[in-house]
Order: sequence, then structure tokens, then C-alpha cells
Amino acid sequence: MPRWIALIAALALVSATPGCGANRSYTVDESGYRSAPQGSSAGSAPPAMVALERQASAERSVNRAGSSPSWASSEAAPVPTSDAESEPRRRAPRPAPVAKGSKRGSDGRGDRAKHQQRPDNRDSQVAASGKDQDHAQQVETKVANDQPADEEHKPLVVYLGYLKLRVKRVLEVVDAITKRTDEAKGYIQSLGSRVIIVRIPASDFEAVMASFAEFGEVVDRRVKAVDVTNQYTDVHARLAVSRESLNRLLALLHTVKDVNERLRIVQEIKRLGEQIETMESTLATLKNLVDYFTITIEIEPVVADHNSLEHRSPFPWVRSLMAHLTTVEAGRDRVTLTLPKGYVLFHQDDVWRARAADTSVLRIGRVENEPRGDAPFWARAVEHELDGRDEDRVLSGQAGALEWRVYRNKDIRPRYWLVGLRTVGADAFVVEAFFPNEQSWTAHGKAVIASLDSLEVR
Repeated sequence: MPRWIALIAALALVSATPGCGANRSYTVDESGYRSAPQGSSAGSAPPAMVALERQASAERSVNRAGSSPSWASSEAAPVPTSDAESEPRRRAPRPAPVAKGSKRGSDGRGDRAKHQQRPDNRDSQVAASGKDQDHAQQVETKVANDQPADEEHKPLVVYLGYLKLRVKRVLEVVDAITKRTDEAKGYIQSLGSRVIIVRIPASDFEAVMASFAEFGEVVDRRVKAVDVTNQYTDVHARLAVSRESLNRLLALLHTVKDVNERLRIVQEIKRLGEQIETMESTLATLKNLVDYFTITIEIEPVVADHNSLEHRSPFPWVRSLMAHLTTVEAGRDRVTLTLPKGYVLFHQDDVWRARAADTSVLRIGRVENEPRGDAPFWARAVEHELDGRDEDRVLSGQAGALEWRVYRNKDIRPRYWLVGLRTVGADAFVVEAFFPNEQSWTAHGKAVIASLDSLEVR
């Protein structure tokens, strides 16, 4: 007799059994097994029906063709085939209906094997979530790397060193200084019989200063540090703005037809061009002074010779004047002056002192006008003092109320020194310009003298 006829007969017998019928329902729990009917105790299902359903379920799972069973992709654990017959309460779940047009695999056991090798979906979701987080972190890291990070700007500091050495043999010390400078990969900026100016790489400044001090008895030692970080940054930012403005004006010039308007644009382009050139020069000077520090060595022989200084002036501040050294320091906030090209005035310096890349210096200070005198009086007083030092006056003139003189020493490699005087009531203002050699005088002399007309005293 065919199995389906036997099944129908069994179902008819079950329906006639008391307590069993269409109103009796069974549920499938999360594990895929059929649980007790609602409203009844466990184990109340008729044994005949349990056996028939188990047999029908097994036959459907083996004989039907198509894709893997519905539990293959669910969270339910697979039903072991070997234990299904021995445990009457554990029943295999019914396969889900197959959608029209879909296919089932021909081997249910093979599908179960595939399912057993797959990880639990919840674990897969956790693993996928972790991979997504790792990927997101990698993306964030890449974006962060692609974005320009804020540069850690190290401080830009200019160091100025001064040593006064008392020595027994001047020429030997000069040779030793020259050799040590070459070893440090520096260079001699100015070489005189008594004053030597060297430029040393920033990284070797302290070591070189210490080695120079060993060449004689240290009479005086000074180190001045000036932070120019903010000044450099400010000039760099203004330069970028000026360049952008210049580019816009150049583009506008090609579109404007009105003659007068074009002339105004050309004048503004010229002004911006000069401004840009000045700022570029300032940045170059600052960079040079930061990369190479300046050390000035003054040599004093133990036994005085014919080159020794002879002070004649009765005024202490006049006797203290030195071409290579700042001796008049007060009055920074009382004066203004338009800097000549190539000079930089340090904003953080405590004295009014502008420097060029070749160590030329322009400085202004204030002293008491005591005894009370005018600019020509003090100019003559300074000339009298320098005449005793064997200085030659090579040039003189006036810039408004300022009296100035230019002196040159009688060294083999002479340096030039401008000294100007101006009096305002109880104060006398001293303007000095130091040119370490002939080349620097030629490069800056005229521009410095021309800038004296812009001096203002408050």
C-alpha cells in the first residue's frame, strides 16, 4: 500500500481520538524542535502522530530537491541524524517552503555539513562589526595622515656672542681662532688686527665659544639671545597676503580699459612689488642670522703696543664707545627710523639694534645731555676721542638735526663706523652704524646714510 494512503488513514484515526483534532496546536521553539501543545503538559501528543510526523519529516528532507534547508542559514543548531530516532521528544524542524523558481541541493547531509562548518551568525556579526571598526579606524588614520599636520615650529633664536681675550701672542691666537672656525664649518666675516668676527653654525655655538675662551684670559664674555619666531611668522604671513594681492592686481590690469584706472593699478603694483621685495629680504636676513650665530672676539695683548687705544674724552659714555659693541642701550621706545634694505630690527630685543646678514649693525641709544650741548658739540667730542684711537674721518654730514661722521680704522682690512648725534632737551641720541669690512660699507653705506633723514625722536 502506498505510504501516502497509510498516512491519510493514520490521520483519520488521530482525529477520532479524544483530545486530538484541528484545534490542537503545536509550536516550534527557537531550537527548531516542536514543543508541547499550548494549554497542555509536555508529552501529551499521541505517540502515533509523533512517529508519523517524524517519518514524514525525514522523508521530505531526503527526497525533496532544492537548496539547503531553512535551518542552514538560521541561528538554530542542526538536528543530528543519528540521534533523531532515539530521542522521541526531539523532532527535526520542518523545511521551509521553497520559493517558486528556486533550487534545492540534492544532498541534505551535504548541506548539514556545510552548515556545521559555518560560524554562528551572531559571531559572524561581531566579527564583521570588528572588521568594520578596524576599517573605519584605518580610514580615519589615512585621512589624518593626508591632512597637513600642524608643524611643530621650533623657536627661531639669534645668538650674539662676544669675547674679550687678553693674550700673549696675538698672531698665534688669530691663527687658532681661524682654524677652530674652519673645523666647525663656519667662516670669518671680518678679520682685523684686534677684532675678529666669525659666523658659526647654530649647533656648534656653545662648543666654539668655549674653545675660543681657552685661547687666552677671558676679560669679558657676553651672550645675547633674541627670539625672532613671532617676527619671522608675521613677516611670512604678510608676504603671502601681499603676493596674493599682487596676483589679483595683475589679473585685474588685463581687464581694465580705462587709462586712469590702469595707472592707479600700476602704481599699486609697484608699491606691492617693493613691499614684497623688502619682506623677502627680511626673511632671508632672519634665516641667515638664525642658521649662523655671530661671535665677536676682541684681542687685547698683555703688553701694550702702538695699536693700543688712547682715550682722550672726559665723558664716560664717549670713552666707552666701541664700533663692534653696543655700549649705549637706553631709549629704544623713544626713536623710530625707516630701515635700509637688508636690515632687520629685532622686535624682542631690549635695545634698538638692526642687523644685516653680513653682520653690519645699525643701532640707536640715548644718554644724558650733560653738560648741556647741541649736536655739533657732541659730534666734535666724539671725533676728539676717536682721533686718539687713530681713526680717520672719511665722511661727514647732516640729516636734519642729526650730525654724523664716518670713521675708518687703519687696519690692513679696515672697518667703517658711522657715529651721529642729535639732542632733544635733556637727552642726547647716539646713532651708530658698524660696517665690518670694505664690502659691507660699499653694500650698505649709502642706504644707511639715506635712512638717517627718517629718524624721529619722541
